[in-house]
Amino acid sequence: MGNSVKYGVRGVWAVIAFLLGGLLSTPSWSETLPSLGGGDGWLNSAPLTRASLSGKVVLVDFWEYTCVNCVRTFPVLRSWYRKYAPKGLVIIGIHTPEFTFGQIRSNVEAAVTRFGLRYPVVLDNRMVLWDRFRNHYWPAEYLYDRNGRLLYHSIGEGDYDVMESRIRSALALSEKESGPEEVADFPMGMTHELYAGTQRGTLPDGTAVGASGQTERFVAGAPVPDRLNPRGDWKVSGESIAPAPAPSGIRSELLLPYHAAGVHLVMRPVGAGPDRVEVLLDGHPVPRSAAGGDIRYDSRGQSYILVHKARMYDLTKHQSFGSYLLDLVPAGKGPEFYSATFDPH
Repeated sequence: MGNSVKYGVRGVWAVIAFLLGGLLSTPSWSETLPSLGGGDGWLNSAPLTRASLSGKVVLVDFWEYTCVNCVRTFPVLRSWYRKYAPKGLVIIGIHTPEFTFGQIRSNVEAAVTRFGLRYPVVLDNRMVLWDRFRNHYWPAEYLYDRNGRLLYHSIGEGDYDVMESRIRSALALSEKESGPEEVADFPMGMTHELYAGTQRGTLPDGTAVGASGQTERFVAGAPVPDRLNPRGDWKVSGESIAPAPAPSGIRSELLLPYHAAGVHLVMRPVGAGPDRVEVLLDGHPVPRSAAGGDIRYDSRGQSYILVHKARMYDLTKHQSFGSYLLDLVPAGKGPEFYSATFDPH
C-alpha cells in the first residue's frame, strides 16, 4: 500500500505484535458498533449514540487533519455523503490527533471547514475511541449495517469501489453504473513521510535529532536525499524543530531533497505569527507552474509562505514525478516544523 496509510503511535506496536504472533487483536466480522461516548466534543452534530443510530448504515472514518493520506480520501467521503446520506448512510469522522496542537478544538474546526466536511465529527484527543475500535491507522474506515454489525473494514487510501459497493448493498441499492473511483498509485522510490522532532525524527546520517528542549547547531554538508537536512541553529523538541537564529548571524535553513510530484509540510507559528519562510526550489524561486496552494510571491518575485496556523501547508505540485531540492529559510524564530509528506502525482 506504499505511502497510502499511516500507523498511529500505538499502531507501530500493533504491527510488531502481529509479526510476533498477533498478540494484539484486530476487528472481527462479528463485532458490533462500539459506544461513541468518551470523546472530547462533537462538530457538525449533537453527540450520537448507538441508540440514535439504530436502523442506520454507519461509516466510521478515523482521520487526522495533518495526514495527507486522510486528506486525499476526503473527496470520496464527501461524494458518498452527498449521494447516500439521504438514503440512510451516516458518516462519522473520528479525529484522533497525531500532534499536540491537534487537540485544540478550534484547529480541528478550521480543518473541517477548510476540507468541506459536513458530516458529524467527534474529537478523540485521549485516543479513547481509537482504543475502543482497536484501530491502528490513519485513515481507517469501519462500515456497519442497520443492525450495528461490522460489514467491512478498510485502511489507507484506495479500496473505494469495494467500500462503495458494500455501502450500496447495506442500503439495499442496486450497483452503480459508473466505474470505480480513480485510485492513486505510489511510484517506486517516492520519499516516505519524514518527521522533525526527537520522538520520530532522524538526522541525515540516521542518528537522533538531539535532546528535547536543547538548541543544536547543524553543520552544512551535502544534503542527503529523502531526509530533512537542517543547517544552522535549531531548537529541538519532541514533535518538532524551530529555527534559533544565532548571534553570529548563521542562517538557519532546512534542505529537503525529495523524489515525488509534490510536497506538504506540517508547521505551526511561534507566538502570534505569522512566520515567513522563504522557499526555493532547485536554488530558485518556485515556478508558478509548480507552486502549491500556500506559496506566495513578493514584489521581487521571491516565493515564500506565511505560517499563520498549525496545519499542513502545500508547497509544491509538479507536473511530473521526479527529483527536486526544496530549501526553506525561516525569517525569524519560527515556525515549528513537524513533518513532511509527499504526493505521487
